[in-house]
Amino acid sequence: MNRFINFVKTTAIGGLLVIVPIAIVLSVLAQIFYSLFALAQKLVADIGLAVNDAILIVAIALVSLVALCFFTGLFVRTRFGESSRNWLKLNVARRIPMYNAIASLTNRFAGLDGDKFSPVEVDLFNSDARAIGFLIEELPDNRCAVFIPSAPVATVGKIYVVHSSKLLQLNASVADTITAVSQWGVDTNALYTKVSDDSTD
Repeated sequence: MNRFINFVKTTAIGGLLVIVPIAIVLSVLAQIFYSLFALAQKLVADIGLAVNDAILIVAIALVSLVALCFFTGLFVRTRFGESSRNWLKLNVARRIPMYNAIASLTNRFAGLDGDKFSPVEVDLFNSDARAIGFLIEELPDNRCAVFIPSAPVATVGKIYVVHSSKLLQLNASVADTITAVSQWGVDTNALYTKVSDDSTD
């Protein structure tokens, strides 16, 4: 009974650690979208179009949101923008729960970060058994911090520090790896098929 209660507790906490930062991001995006929606509604009214044309207003708001994200991305590529981003990360973003993890995972999904959250096969105990996990961080002494998820909840697991020689990099996406973990190992073959295909080139 105690093991079941502990499982429920740790799983719920793991889910909460994912929900909270996602909820914060969605809340911010919702506020921005609402502001853009109000501006689009006023613009449509000012130029004489039907104010109740909800599809047009939503389309303008969505395009504006994408444009805002795009031009913000251009801005942070400048020297001043990069300095501003670093200041925000040091003084603001790090106070947000799980910001670094979510940012790294988002970059990995977008193909912008090739290191953090890389899917790996890990030799944990010098045996024939291997674990599927994610490379989180490389340490200065040729060791690595890896996250080994617990199936079927990919956000719950353990952190291990192992030597880099114990890792086999998988040429698989984060999404495919999470899918395999959440399905108790179903479709794990897809993670290795890509490795085999690349090794024959």
